[in-house]
Amino acid sequence: MVSGLAASIRSSLESSTFDLAGHDATSIQSITHDAFSTPFPPLDQMIRITFVVGAGKLSRQKYDAKAMQILTAALRELEFVEDRGAGCSFDCAGCFKTQHDTGKNLFTVVVFPKVVSASTSASHNASGDASRQEEPLLPTNSPGYKIAVCSISTFQSLLSSQCPTYAQKRKCMECIEGLMELLQSIEDKLMGGHPLDSAEQSLYDEMGELKEKLTYTQKEAAKHVDEGLLTVQEKEMLVEMNQKRIAALMKEKNSQAVAEKLKKALARKEYLQSISDEKLSSLSSTYPPPLRHEAKINPLRKKLLPLLALEG
Repeated sequence: MVSGLAASIRSSLESSTFDLAGHDATSIQSITHDAFSTPFPPLDQMIRITFVVGAGKLSRQKYDAKAMQILTAALRELEFVEDRGAGCSFDCAGCFKTQHDTGKNLFTVVVFPKVVSASTSASHNASGDASRQEEPLLPTNSPGYKIAVCSISTFQSLLSSQCPTYAQKRKCMECIEGLMELLQSIEDKLMGGHPLDSAEQSLYDEMGELKEKLTYTQKEAAKHVDEGLLTVQEKEMLVEMNQKRIAALMKEKNSQAVAEKLKKALARKEYLQSISDEKLSSLSSTYPPPLRHEAKINPLRKKLLPLLALEG
């Protein structure tokens, strides 16, 4: 009997995304077999089925640690082939590829299902492999790509204009950390004696100064805290992070280094407590800066209030 998720996958008529959070190894194997063991019915155009199989530090625990490995192994058993250059073409039916969305810090497996032959697919097949265009590891119009390839001076300018708040700078830090993980995986592949495909080689050649960009972003984010330039919500986020750090340090084996870190964390706790919510609220006229289309957004927010009240 086909599982509910597998049935949803097989009924897809357009490209769709499915989150595998909470699914264990057995469930992932079953879903993969039920969804892809037989070809999809004829489609007007090729679709991509994207599975979210992992995330960054904050959501990592939601996913089976080997979700990507289990899913790709199950696909290979069904005679699917890994192709980093695969795209939405009938030429790519029966292919899959892994990706890392650094903007959202998500790890995904993209599957191009096998499809029952139809008259429309014959014309696509005639184009051959020569017409296949390899997709980049990162979309070239994505923030992650721009961060990865721009110069440090351009990055500093972008950070100031595009990430003016503390929360946005934190997100930028997470993005850079994801890029550094991606770069490390490419370097590990090289060190293992495995050749890079053209997409990996292109990104590897273009990436630059990630450590410097991360250090700069950390310093700029720290200025917000030191100057008390925060929203109430950002302060609450900092307090929660500080509490978790103190709790983690309290569990570590006692040493001079740990004692020094704990001293700094406790000092940060005292400092955050000294920043009153009233003081932060008084900054609302200047911080955070207004959104580009705030005049149009505010009326829509007011329309949402009755719905939010009903949900409450």
